[in-house]
Amino acid sequence: MTNGTNGPGGPAGTGGRRRPDASMTLITSMLERPLDPGYQQAADRREAQGLPRATSYRTPLVIVLAVLTGFLFAVAALSLRPKPTAAAQVKAQLVARIEGFQKQASAQDAKVVALTRQVRDYEALALKQSGSTDLSGQIAGLEVQAGTVGLTGPGLTLTIDDAASTEAGGGAGSRPSSGFEPGRVTSADLQIIVNGLWGAGAEAISINGHRLSSTAAIRFAGQAIIVDFRPLARPYVITALGDGTGMQQLFDQAFAGVYLSQLTQEFKIRSVLKTADALSVPADSASRLEVARPIAPAGSATSTGPGTSTQRNAAPGTAPPGGTTAGTGTDPATSTDSPTTAPSTTSAGNSQENP
Repeated sequence: MTNGTNGPGGPAGTGGRRRPDASMTLITSMLERPLDPGYQQAADRREAQGLPRATSYRTPLVIVLAVLTGFLFAVAALSLRPKPTAAAQVKAQLVARIEGFQKQASAQDAKVVALTRQVRDYEALALKQSGSTDLSGQIAGLEVQAGTVGLTGPGLTLTIDDAASTEAGGGAGSRPSSGFEPGRVTSADLQIIVNGLWGAGAEAISINGHRLSSTAAIRFAGQAIIVDFRPLARPYVITALGDGTGMQQLFDQAFAGVYLSQLTQEFKIRSVLKTADALSVPADSASRLEVARPIAPAGSATSTGPGTSTQRNAAPGTAPPGGTTAGTGTDPATSTDSPTTAPSTTSAGNSQENP
C-alpha cells in the first residue's frame, strides 16, 4: 500500500520528493500571492468586468490631488518664513552703503599709491638734474625707514585666527581681552605679537596688507580690530621681513612667543608660523609729506641736516615722529588704544628734521 503523503500523487510532491520550500509556506505565499485576499478579490472583479486590475496613477484626479498637495506645502513653507522687518531693511541698506564706501576707499588708496609713485619719480628726476645725487640716496633710505615705499625680501609669515569655538578656554583670566570673547584674537594680542617681532629683528611688518610704520596703531572698535582706522578681517596674516630663521628663534624664546603659545594652549587660538625667501610688504598709504623747506646753503649755521622736510602719518592722535617706541613688547598689559610702533630706527625715517 502506498503512503498518501509520499506517493506519486501526494501533496508532498511528484515522485515522492518533498518541495524544498515546503517548510517556508509563509514566504512562499507572499511571493506567489502578494496581494491581500480582499485586494485580490477586488482585482478579480475588475478583471471580470473588463477593466484593468488596478487604477492608473495618471488619472486626472490623482494629478489634481498631487498639484493641490504641492501648492499647500509651498504655501505652508512661505508662511513659516519670517517677514522682513524695518530694522532688517535698514541694516541691509547700511551694509550695502558700507561696502560701497569700502570699495571707493580702496580705489582711492590705489590712486594715491600711483600718484605718490609719480611724485617720487619727479622728485628723483629733479634731484638728478640739480646734481644732488647724495641727497637722493639719503631720501631713498629714509623713505624705506619711514615705510613710504614697498619692500620685498626674505622673512616670515605668522597667521593667527580665532579658535574653532569662540567659547573655548573658559574665562579670559589675566589676558587683556578688552571685552572680546575668550576664543577670539584681540587687538592687545596683535600688539604684543607685533612688538615681539620688532624685538626679534623685523625690518618691516604688515598685517593683512596694512604696513605698520612708526606711528601706526592697532586698536579695537567693538568686536572689530582696526589698523589706522582700517578694519581687519580674520585670519590675521602678519608679514615680517628680515632673517626668517633668526627672527623665529628669537621670537619663540621671547615673551611674545610664550604669550602666543599660551593663547594656543589655553584659548585654542590657532597660529601658523612659516619662513619664506620672497615676501613683500606694501607702502604705508596713510603717510604723506606735510611740511618742506629748501635746503640751507652749505656751511650755513642753520643747516642741521640733509633736508628739512617732514613726513607724518595721517592718523590723528598718534605718537609724533621721533617719539618713544615700544619695539620690545615686554609689557603684557599694553593698552589697546596705544599705538603699536616700530623700533627707533624706523621712527627716525619719519622726520628728516622736525620743523
